[in-house]
Amino acid sequence: MNLLLTIIFMVLIGAIIGGSTNYLAIKMLFHPYKAVYLFGRRLPFTPGLLPKRQAELATQLGKVVVEHLLTPDSIQNKIMNASFKQDMKEWMQGEVKKVVSTDKSLNEMLTQFGVQQPGEKLEKYAQKIVLNKYNNWLTAHRHQTLDEVLPPQIKEKASEMIPTLSACIMQKGKEYFNSEEGKARLEFMVDDFLKNRGMFGNMIQMFVGNGKLVDKVQPELIKFLEQKKTVELFTVLMVGEWSKVKQWEFSKVENMLGNEKIQTLLLEKMAEILAIEEMMTKPLKEITNDVEELIIEKMVPAVFEQGVGYLSNHLTPLIAKLQIEKIVEEQVAGFPMEHLEKIVLSIAKKELSMITYLGALLGGIIGIVQGLIAVFM
Repeated sequence: MNLLLTIIFMVLIGAIIGGSTNYLAIKMLFHPYKAVYLFGRRLPFTPGLLPKRQAELATQLGKVVVEHLLTPDSIQNKIMNASFKQDMKEWMQGEVKKVVSTDKSLNEMLTQFGVQQPGEKLEKYAQKIVLNKYNNWLTAHRHQTLDEVLPPQIKEKASEMIPTLSACIMQKGKEYFNSEEGKARLEFMVDDFLKNRGMFGNMIQMFVGNGKLVDKVQPELIKFLEQKKTVELFTVLMVGEWSKVKQWEFSKVENMLGNEKIQTLLLEKMAEILAIEEMMTKPLKEITNDVEELIIEKMVPAVFEQGVGYLSNHLTPLIAKLQIEKIVEEQVAGFPMEHLEKIVLSIAKKELSMITYLGALLGGIIGIVQGLIAVFM
C-alpha cells in the first residue's frame, strides 16, 4: 500500500512540476511586458522573451517580408497572372461604370473631393492654355506671311470661294440699287457728282433734271452689275487683292484687329465651343451617354494594360521607395505586446494547452520512474 501511495504521490508531484514549468515557460514568452527591478537591479528573465527581443524581431521580420515574401518577383507574378488581371479589369470596369452612369454632375463630384468652384477654375485653366498657345504661336509666326501661316486647305478654300463671293456681292449690289434706299443713295451720288463739275454739271441738271438722270442711270447700273463680264472682272480684281493679302505679315493683321480683340475673340469661341459651365452642371451620365461603352469596353482595358505594364517595369524601384521593410519594422516595433499575446493565443491556444498537458504527462512519467527507483532502492 505504501508502495502504491509513494508512486501516486511522485506522479502527481512530477505532473504538477512538468505542467507548471511548461505553463510558466509559455507565459514568460510575453510576461512581464517591462523589466522588473529590485533594489536597483533588474531581475533575470524580465522583461519576457518577446518584449525583450521586440526590436530585433521587428528588424528580422521586416527583412523576411522583403526578401522572402513581398519580393518584386512574387508581386510581378501576381499582377501578371491572367486570372488576377481579368478580375482587376472587371473590377475597374464596374467602378468606372458607377461613375459614368451617376446622376451627379461634375460640379457635385469634384466638390466632394474638396475642389471648390470647379467650373470656374476649369474655365480659367482652359483660357490660360488657349492664351498661352496663341501667344507662343504668335511669337513664332508674327513675322511670317499669311501665305506661310495659313494651312493649304484654308487658302485653297478661300480661292475657290472668290467667284461665288463676287457673284454674291454683285447680286447684293443689284438688290440694293433696285431698292428705294439704293435709288435715293444713287440720286445723292449723282447730285454730288454734278455739283463738283461746275457749269457743265449745272447745264446737265438744267436740261435733264436730277430725277430723270437718276431714272436713266439706275437701269444702266443694274444692267452693268448683272453682266457676266462684270462678275468676272470683279473676280479677277479680288483674286489679285487676295494674292496681295497673302503676302501680308501676320503682324499687320494683328495691328489691324488688335491683339486684345483677337484674344477676346478666341476666348469667346472657346467658351461657345466648350460650354464649360453648362457641361459642369449636367449629370455625368448625360455627358458620357454616347461614349459610355467606348469608355468601359475600350478605354478602361487599354488604361489598365498600360498601368500594369508600367507597374511591372518599375516594380523594383517602386518597392524600394515604399520602404516595406521599414514599414513592417516600425509596425511590429510599435505593436502593443498585450495585443500580440492575444493574437498568438487566439491562433495557437490549443497547441499551447497541449504543450502544458504534455509537460504534465512527461512529469507524471518521470514521477513513476522516480517512485519505482525510490521504492526499490
